[in-house]
Amino acid sequence: MDLSNENTKNLEEKKSIPKKLSRRFFLKTSLGMGVGVAGAALLGNQLTGVPGVDRIAEAADIVQHNDMPVEISADYKRYDQCKNVIMRSYAGDPVTAPLFARYFGQHTGEFPSKEGPGRGRLEDALMAGAGSIEGDINGYHSPGFASQGLLYKWDYPVNPDVYKFDSPELASKAVKKAAEFCGASLVGIAPYDERWVFETVFDMKTMKGVPNVLPFKPTNVVVMALEMSYEGFQGAPDFLEMASTANIYSNMSVTAHKVSAFIRRLGYHAIACGNDTALSVPLAVQAGLGELSRIGILLTPEFGPRVRICKVFTDLPLAIDKPITFGAMEFCKNCRKCADACPSGAISKEKEPSFDVSTVSTNGGVKKWAMDCEKCLSQWAEVGTDCGICIKVCPYNKSDEWHHDLVRLGTRTPARPVLRFFDDLFGYGKISVEDATKDFWNK
Repeated sequence: MDLSNENTKNLEEKKSIPKKLSRRFFLKTSLGMGVGVAGAALLGNQLTGVPGVDRIAEAADIVQHNDMPVEISADYKRYDQCKNVIMRSYAGDPVTAPLFARYFGQHTGEFPSKEGPGRGRLEDALMAGAGSIEGDINGYHSPGFASQGLLYKWDYPVNPDVYKFDSPELASKAVKKAAEFCGASLVGIAPYDERWVFETVFDMKTMKGVPNVLPFKPTNVVVMALEMSYEGFQGAPDFLEMASTANIYSNMSVTAHKVSAFIRRLGYHAIACGNDTALSVPLAVQAGLGELSRIGILLTPEFGPRVRICKVFTDLPLAIDKPITFGAMEFCKNCRKCADACPSGAISKEKEPSFDVSTVSTNGGVKKWAMDCEKCLSQWAEVGTDCGICIKVCPYNKSDEWHHDLVRLGTRTPARPVLRFFDDLFGYGKISVEDATKDFWNK
């Protein structure tokens, strides 16, 4: 593929052909505007001009809560990380270990990798490059191995000269600014809540669970979400999606490390964490970054489910944020687009969330839709990537364009039951891997 020739050809074609409104573009634009404007009207919001519409987070019907907006059972028990589907695989679980070996083996050459669109040398090289920090520097920390890798290790020194903030609010403002400066797309502060901290963690040396002992007593958690590539996820379930995921796994380790170093330099304890140490999604909900979704992952107003989460535990006194709702779980009740698109049937199609569990890996005691992670892992084994189709098709997964914001705004209104219809009509999430790959390299 000659990218320079292809790009030149595309530019020449754009110059020589007059701009015309295609039927598909007309439908997307006019209907998108119609749904968005209707949604804004139903909310009582005033659009200040199109395309200069207010940002989605400002125009949305976001409600703050004093407590977690998800029902937690009275007998909730802290999660044992050994039940995680990847940790079960490392421990030789007869159900998951063969699946994980087939998935992972496609990247080490032990198993043949599928060929086809989205799996060429360019995509393979991009995947390797994007994940190089995670693989080469952190030693494949991503499954959640605490204090593993240069950027995630816990034994960095703390400055003995303590900086005193005038208030926790000013401290939070400084930490959030630093986090955004260092690469976080979204940042919130959650209180240290032991419910979400793993009771036991998986020890790679013994292949068994050991007590989860933190090196100090935290008081707060800085929770950061990093946006993944919209263009890359259009290539799900193939290598562009995997590259998009790997890129953010690399980036979030850098961001979490920088933020923890910033806090330690101020004289406070701080440890950088990815998927290790504690459950990221409830911490992110508690920090006000988004809602729980049918997929089981965080759904944000800004990026939908297209984020990865890292966090920093600290004893720096901070002002905490409040959890929010913006209609996401209510929308998920009627949508089911992710569940319909899931090749392995891993996502629940039940209308209402419940306390049901699907496998031993389910974190019980939380009212939600339980993901069947064994079925999900079987899809990983089939395609040799972490799939991502559910994120690709989610109606909240839109790029940062005004008409997309208007459609997302409509998901917050009483018109939300018809929004999936419009999402399907516009063709969102339905682009082929081949077309997504061509678009990625040639735009």
